[in-house]
Amino acid sequence: MSMLRRPVALVAVTAVVGGFALDHPDPASTLPPPQRVAVLVLENRSFEQVIGNPQAPFLNRLARRYALATNYFAVGHRSLPNYIALTGGDTNGISDNCTRCDTEQPNLLNQLDAAHVSWRAYFEGLRPDAKLVRRTFRYNPHYDPFGYYERVEGSDRARDRIGSFAALRHDLANGGLRRFSWIAPDVFHDGHNGTLGAADRFAADLVPRLERALGPRGVLYITWDEAPNSDLRGAGGLPGGGRVPLIAVGGAALRHTRDTTVANHYALLKTIETQLRVPLLRNAALPSTPLLGGLLKTGAHES
Repeated sequence: MSMLRRPVALVAVTAVVGGFALDHPDPASTLPPPQRVAVLVLENRSFEQVIGNPQAPFLNRLARRYALATNYFAVGHRSLPNYIALTGGDTNGISDNCTRCDTEQPNLLNQLDAAHVSWRAYFEGLRPDAKLVRRTFRYNPHYDPFGYYERVEGSDRARDRIGSFAALRHDLANGGLRRFSWIAPDVFHDGHNGTLGAADRFAADLVPRLERALGPRGVLYITWDEAPNSDLRGAGGLPGGGRVPLIAVGGAALRHTRDTTVANHYALLKTIETQLRVPLLRNAALPSTPLLGGLLKTGAHES
């Protein structure tokens, strides 16, 4: 059966990270605060392995329906440094999937607490009251950056807001989603120990419920931590962790759009911090790190 396809809007932005100056104005003032923001991180797939792949029909429908970043890169290999970069604005000296490492540097959750922005993180497979760095059959702490921040792992108040998917199901069913949510599937649903098809089916079950809970002015960012180890591409031609998809979904995301901004995980952190009106952390604060406004409805794009 043939399907009608809407034209895809190309948002051509020439910003480059890695020391290159921006040649367009910072659009921070045009990003209205969203109702809610959520991040869903999947594992170990490059852009080319996901986009256009018939094994991921749901994710590709989202990429066509909403906003897709086409020049988005991980900062390096392996997984944990990318998660630290996504939440702290730097890898903080962590370069491997270490088990006895940590950082005293601040992170996004600290920023949100200081600004009194509500948040909660959900990890499928995380056992109640377990240490965040304790590995189990389904939960890998290398995909949970918050266990490596001393200001989170050492805080009972913060730890109380890091829960399992039982907590996520409860909050989705009862309208309890916070202003910011971090969501991570277990190793069989994130694509690491399972197939892309399994990750796609997981997303097909969860994302529609997330969209409803985020509300008409909410946004969900779906991305991947890194590409396969053989993919060393990075933003601005520098070495990195490979080209990965980034899809913005929900009422605050533009429709049928492809954003060509050259960016990496620091740019996503910068965009989230800007939306939630908190200070920018480290590499997210650099003038050379672009804001991903081309994925979002702004003053110029609101419908």
